[in-house]
Amino acid sequence: MGMDVSRYTRQIRLRGFGPDAQDRLLSSRAVVIGAGGLGAPVLTYLSAAGVGRLDIIDPDIVELSNLHRQFIHSEDAVGSRKVDSAAERLRGLNSAIEIVTHPVLLTADNAEELLAGADIVVDGSDNFATRYLANDACEILGIPLVWGTILGFDGQIAVFDAHRGATLRDLYPVVPEPGSVPDCATAGVIGALCGSIGSAMAMETIKVLTGIGTPLLNAVSIHSSLDGSWETIPVGRDPKRAPVTSLAAHREDTPATDATATATQGAAVPTASGDDPARVAASVPVIAWDDIDDGDLLVDIREDAEVAAGAVAGALHIPMEELLGDPRRLTDRDDGASGIPVQGRIALYCRSGVRSARAVTALRSEGIEAVSVSGGYLAYLSRAV
Repeated sequence: MGMDVSRYTRQIRLRGFGPDAQDRLLSSRAVVIGAGGLGAPVLTYLSAAGVGRLDIIDPDIVELSNLHRQFIHSEDAVGSRKVDSAAERLRGLNSAIEIVTHPVLLTADNAEELLAGADIVVDGSDNFATRYLANDACEILGIPLVWGTILGFDGQIAVFDAHRGATLRDLYPVVPEPGSVPDCATAGVIGALCGSIGSAMAMETIKVLTGIGTPLLNAVSIHSSLDGSWETIPVGRDPKRAPVTSLAAHREDTPATDATATATQGAAVPTASGDDPARVAASVPVIAWDDIDDGDLLVDIREDAEVAAGAVAGALHIPMEELLGDPRRLTDRDDGASGIPVQGRIALYCRSGVRSARAVTALRSEGIEAVSVSGGYLAYLSRAV
């Protein structure tokens, strides 16, 4: 060991751990996707345990509403980038390890470059597009992936390794349609559950990196916080599933790649409005930020507190609940005085895409030809880097 390991004495003394396991941690590189509710405990415990290099990927900024669960950030960090806030906290916790920040959204264009060379990837993201992208990139690169997700009072964790068995696509072969599952802004989330699931993800990461114990390979562990139960269910590799060899499908604007949500990947999970996902539109038209024209009406449907933390200049702000309560305000209003263009498309954006997808589905059912901006405000923040 090349550095002072007195801080690790308590774990080194564990029977079955010892100095060899600590050496493996110190020489490891872990990439953590997301510095939010799950990323906070993952990053904190991995840095404290002595993982030699931690890469943090997250384009988001800190908002006041994050702090009840994202304890890696502070009130003073509100308005700053999450990766910067997290890095400052982690360097104060363990100055001997290397922290590398990437304030960008993980995309098909950068995923292989960002993840290449990692010993393990930990997915603490909050949307389906990123989860399936991370899964596929790890399969291509041959990197084990620790995965976790939460919905309401329940959570799930697993370790995916295509070389040793099942992946996310074996657990949930069908990607949910856009907007078919609520995000935490609409469904809510409790901080302590993020801590439970994130801490369990950190432990799985340590197990994989050190070789101790039995990682959750070919299984998914389901936690119900309200009754305190944990249930582990076997997951087998689908022998008919073709190996993932390319990320090309993630570059297409399809429901399979633009669906975003914070939840377990269950096709039968109802939306926050009570809709059956089977009745959700088969496709939601999406556009990229670069495809927005001067004549398009850009509508920010996030809540007031989210917009206060940062927004796209020139966007019209109508919270989603207000918009769906009176959708005709978009087509019946006269924007001439305010200079807001209405001759082009109506393009909705939220934080990551889930609410805008739901809103677009509702508007189109009213005959309003709206589109959703792919990746939402997180994708917009990535463009500024």
